[in-house]
Amino acid sequence: QQMILQDIELQIAHRAGIKVDKGTLDQAISNLAQANHLTKDQLRQALTDQGQSWESFTNDLRDRILVDRLMQQEVENRVHIGPDEVKTFAQQLKEMGGVSFDLQQIFIPLPGNPTPDAVSAARNEAGQVRDRVVAGESFSRLAAQVSSSHDALQGGRIGWIKAGELPPSVTQTLLQLKAGEISPVIPGPTGFHIFKLLDVKHEQPTVTEVKTAMIVLRAGNSLQLQEAEARAQDIQQALQSGTRFSELARHYSQDTSTAGGGGEMGWVAPGQLPDSLERTLITLQPGGVSSPIREGDAIYILHSQAQRQQPVKEKQIMAAARMQLYNRIVHERMDEWQRRIRDSAYVEILESGLRGSDA
Repeated sequence: QQMILQDIELQIAHRAGIKVDKGTLDQAISNLAQANHLTKDQLRQALTDQGQSWESFTNDLRDRILVDRLMQQEVENRVHIGPDEVKTFAQQLKEMGGVSFDLQQIFIPLPGNPTPDAVSAARNEAGQVRDRVVAGESFSRLAAQVSSSHDALQGGRIGWIKAGELPPSVTQTLLQLKAGEISPVIPGPTGFHIFKLLDVKHEQPTVTEVKTAMIVLRAGNSLQLQEAEARAQDIQQALQSGTRFSELARHYSQDTSTAGGGGEMGWVAPGQLPDSLERTLITLQPGGVSSPIREGDAIYILHSQAQRQQPVKEKQIMAAARMQLYNRIVHERMDEWQRRIRDSAYVEILESGLRGSDA
């Protein structure tokens, strides 16, 4: 099911004109190699040793970037959170403390505008899947076979997620489980979830700070934008050739407060950058460099040098709350959007079949 959904997403991305240029793909490969403490040549050899061709690997990576950009366009950029929502959620975070869960999930979706029979059928399917897990079948294998979540092909592995990024009903259920246990079937607005709790942490609430460097290219009008985009490609190519980020920042960056120091910003805490930059920065592995990001009247290229967890200060609670609430809403909207495109594709297939039978 997840492979079919990915094919649909790729078709939509191509129809929307979303592309991945060579510089972006090369940077993604470099980031992946860096995250695994390998050079690009060592990464290529490791893939060969595992029986995967370089062409297959780069095609898969390009597809993942395409889908990520589609999600950003269709879901992430359409999430807007009001200050009152953040304030209320910040209070909930204080009460919740620093709880995080390491999770796997299986998601059984509902169709759009489901009838009572459709809801009952999906609930029953989820219950049968849970019974199979409890009886000893592999959670990862079942997730890959039947789940419709975006992480299905990874065995449903979500990884560590803060309690505040989950719906309250899910958090309350997980708090009742021990590591290794399976949740009951949990209803949601778009379907039914089954979670496996791998581990849980109760810690002092923390935020992620990132030691950051940046290159800023001004793009206040159409001519500046064209020049900035061309310069950003030159920078990406130079990075691929081994030029140091600091050297490029000194040469190209138009941010007078950081360019002289090689783009160094020091440790960046939540709330210090615009949301679009902060969300990109937090996803980079240490050593990773972002693709060019348009924000306001400039194009930014970010370099994550290191990460650390720091206790949440009072003034950072609102920023942390905004980020966790944003992540929760994105996950929910992503499920809704994927359900809509899945239903739309099913209707197109039915209509095509009917036209074919009438011919």
